Amino acid sequence: MKKFYVIFALFTLVSITVTAQPQLTWQFANYEVINAGTQLQFDVEVRANVAGSYQRDLQIYFDYNTLGFGSNIVANGKISYTPLTLMDVSKYTVVNMADNTSSKFAIITEAINEMAQPGSATYYSEITTSYQGFLRFTITIASNAQTAGIVFDQALMNGGEYYQSTSNTDPLKYTDPCLYANNLSGLLLSSIYGTVKYNNVATTPLKLCNLTLSPGGDTYGPTVNTGIYYFTGMADGAYTIATTCSNTWGGLTSFDATLIARYLGSIITLTALQIKAADVNMSTTVTSFDATLLKRKLGGVATPQWTAPNYVFEIPSVTVASGLGTSNYKGLCSGDVNGSYTPPTE
Repeated sequence: MKKFYVIFALFTLVSITVTAQPQLTWQFANYEVINAGTQLQFDVEVRANVAGSYQRDLQIYFDYNTLGFGSNIVANGKISYTPLTLMDVSKYTVVNMADNTSSKFAIITEAINEMAQPGSATYYSEITTSYQGFLRFTITIASNAQTAGIVFDQALMNGGEYYQSTSNTDPLKYTDPCLYANNLSGLLLSSIYGTVKYNNVATTPLKLCNLTLSPGGDTYGPTVNTGIYYFTGMADGAYTIATTCSNTWGGLTSFDATLIARYLGSIITLTALQIKAADVNMSTTVTSFDATLLKRKLGGVATPQWTAPNYVFEIPSVTVASGLGTSNYKGLCSGDVNGSYTPPTE
């Protein structure tokens, strides 16, 4: 009977050890077609099912569509990488980046101190239970009309992922098989891209803009200080873009009210965007009451009838053909009919 208990205890210990051994899950994230439709950029992220493991040697293999990218993308200089959080350059290095086949990419990394130091946060990065960025890849596109066809190669990645022992310099293998949260096999390499700028003389790029594509409802944003935007993965066809912005409002002067009066008197004409900026009560028609609201706002008088958002925009129509479509369009602050404002870019 005692032997039974000893065997049972050993079995339990082994079971706990196996259960506690960490397992990795990989995913692609933040993928978009950039640089005027010429490149696909995406992050590879990874997490562990239990906390406390320090990455030692990690490798990635993925297949890709040669119709979209061409073949032998390493030899032909079509792919590059940028280290992310887990690949702290003071702790890790890329050992090899190569074409595994004409349509398969391989990259192998290792810890700089793996033969000299046991696992600790001083010399290694912990793979947590939340996804963290490992490497960002950028691949030159050969045809925007194709799909990416990017899929992790599970068979080659299994057996090549190691973490660092915390008691000595030995490698410990992550549990096989690795798990995979997604792939980019069906991602179209198509893109709608362009810039959002303010309708002033300097055409200042607009940051903090959020864009919604129709049909489909894809979103992009917020824009940064370049005003550049990208949509990725849409089929050829016609689209429109709606825009909101949380950048600082400004630009209202008494001259804007004067311009409204001149417009109503048929002395001047206004563009469709200027009319949007002038129609601050959103009645769909510019009236003398809009000019009154501008004067009240300048005088610090409450203007509850001013219902327009801080920024109004053109609504561009974009046609995607052979995987590409582009539109550069503009916005104005409500009330800034003459575009005298310069919105902040920093």
